[in-house]
Amino acid sequence: MIKACKAVFLLEGKVLDLQNVVDSRVEWTEEGCSFRFEAKEDFTISEFFIDIEFVDQIVLWRYLDYTWKRPGNDRLVANVHSPKILKLQSGLNVAATGTSGCWEYQPGSGHLRWFFYHPMLSPTMVYDQIDQRIFLRKQQITKGTVINNGLIAGKGKAEEWARTPLGFVPVVCFTDHSDFDTKANLEVQRALFSSLGIKVTKGFFLYDYTHKAANASFESEESRQELIDWDNEGNELAYHALSQSYRGNKSEDEFKTFESPKEINPVTCYIDHGFHPYNYTKQKLGEWNSWYTHMSEKGIRLIWNYLDAGEGNLYTVNQLNPHGFTLNCLKKSSQYFNSKGKKRSPKNELRNFLMYGVPEDILRTSKFLKGSLGAVKSKPGFKSIRGLAGDLTSLAKRLLSPKTIKEINKRRIEIFEINRFGTVFFKACNQKETDIQVFQTLSVRDFDIVFSEEALNRLQDESGLMIAHTYFAYTGENHEGRLFKGDSDDLREEAKAGLERLGEKIQKGQIWNPKISELAGFFKKFESITYIKEGEDLKISCFDGIKRSIE
Repeated sequence: MIKACKAVFLLEGKVLDLQNVVDSRVEWTEEGCSFRFEAKEDFTISEFFIDIEFVDQIVLWRYLDYTWKRPGNDRLVANVHSPKILKLQSGLNVAATGTSGCWEYQPGSGHLRWFFYHPMLSPTMVYDQIDQRIFLRKQQITKGTVINNGLIAGKGKAEEWARTPLGFVPVVCFTDHSDFDTKANLEVQRALFSSLGIKVTKGFFLYDYTHKAANASFESEESRQELIDWDNEGNELAYHALSQSYRGNKSEDEFKTFESPKEINPVTCYIDHGFHPYNYTKQKLGEWNSWYTHMSEKGIRLIWNYLDAGEGNLYTVNQLNPHGFTLNCLKKSSQYFNSKGKKRSPKNELRNFLMYGVPEDILRTSKFLKGSLGAVKSKPGFKSIRGLAGDLTSLAKRLLSPKTIKEINKRRIEIFEINRFGTVFFKACNQKETDIQVFQTLSVRDFDIVFSEEALNRLQDESGLMIAHTYFAYTGENHEGRLFKGDSDDLREEAKAGLERLGEKIQKGQIWNPKISELAGFFKKFESITYIKEGEDLKISCFDGIKRSIE
């Protein structure tokens, strides 16, 4: 079955010789293979993968939408959240014995590449002193770490498992950020979602300190009961940092001593907010151990990585599927909805271009430019105009360099690096004695489009998943598909209609709508799934969820 098998360890692009550092065992027969790698001491890597060449060609790949795909020029993937099954030209079905790692089909060679470590399997970054994103490109592997998996093959049927307790249906999970919440609009939001049967993981501020005129927090007597009501109605509360604004030592003391309020269910999820120095993404890159320990002691089991897989639209509505996450697909979605009367400002395409289509230093320069424009508007004069001119010149030089132009042209059609593997949950990097999970989201700012009939149909067709990063209470006109009208507490009818459409599908059992901790708990079950061989059939073991046989 297997012609060749090679394990590769990389550090910043260079192949490492770890024969004296890793105890390895790889065995294969005509019916499958098994491998085991154990770290004999601590070491650092960027990537670890196994390249597998089969005797026969891979002719079908069980894709994340539970359909067979014929391999071509695309890099097909199968991450932890999807069954790893393929079919060879000989008629053999091949399955991974366990779910760890991510399969990726290599179009050039036709090989199977099985990743166990890669920066984009666990996308992690911090903000530096000038708020530039610095991504973690290597990980510490501790002594005793074991990677153990393999392949089995059979001529009969293979089973696949469902990602939800309802079966082979899609998932919509809301993680809402509380930046613009007030007691009044919280009441409107809660009434809406309660009437539609939609559950939400609602970010909240534990403490009341804010620079805004209106705010909602658990510390405030005015809004505390409203937040308790959210919890009592079956929603989930998650910390959004601990306060709207930061106040130096006082905020640091609050971070050291905070406790989950006794009036609500224990809070187990923490979502970074702003650039508070105690945030996960403001720690020193790679050195989170004391932060993990502190948060684990406070009951935190789940954190957000401050990253969106992309911007929600027709083609990205399923964040499991990397192939919709390109600038060309974003443009295609805009053109389609423009033709349907949902015309959006060109500023949206500019934002997407800067977020996903340019190198990180240009994104940072564009943010400086935005600040300079604001300075000219608020304090017009020679100094502010000179600052704006300098930022414009700097941005133009970077954009027009041959290297940047080549990179931009490449990014137009390439899948966003951040969603190369369709990552959803992963263990937070460089943990030693804790077990905190991280989740990645989809930015949802246009409820009209993301919950349109077309988008929801696509989500259902792909049995997809969306962990929506939302700001329900935001009223700025730059979010044209927002929930609320202007600066009022009145709902926009188009957005409401989209959520009603979603709610109806949830009530019919056509979409699963878990809270984030509920979703993480169900996905955790996938880690224990194994495949065994019964006769010529490949059967699922160690899973109490829904499964079915495929030819």
